[in-house]
Amino acid sequence: MKITRAGDYALNVMVYIGSQEKNKLFMRNELSEICGIPDSFLGKILQSLAREGILYSERGKKGGFKLLRDPSEITLYEIIKAVEGDIKINDCLVDSNFCAGLSNCNIHSVLNKIRDSFIEELKKYTLENIIKG
Repeated sequence: MKITRAGDYALNVMVYIGSQEKNKLFMRNELSEICGIPDSFLGKILQSLAREGILYSERGKKGGFKLLRDPSEITLYEIIKAVEGDIKINDCLVDSNFCAGLSNCNIHSVLNKIRDSFIEELKKYTLENIIKG
């Protein structure tokens, strides 16, 4: 499992927004410049976070993005899942048609436990934890 650049950027922009004044709206281009993320790529990330109910999004001249919930209520798992999709270690864990030996595969069982542990760890940490260090 590798967190992609999108996941990394999502974490960075969320830490920035979460560490600023509550309810402040940020324009995409402003966030792009401050966080050093290409504007068009950031737009896709922000929309994914908004679709998942993590960010509020308002269009227009006076629009922008802000957190919908307190940083203490937003887990790293939610952020990563919003931009990466389901977390997987290998394809057979999410696609039962991928592996012919699924019913008797010992590797599948172990990798599934590892995946579940990784997800549980991501759920333990909130945006607030990261902001506070």
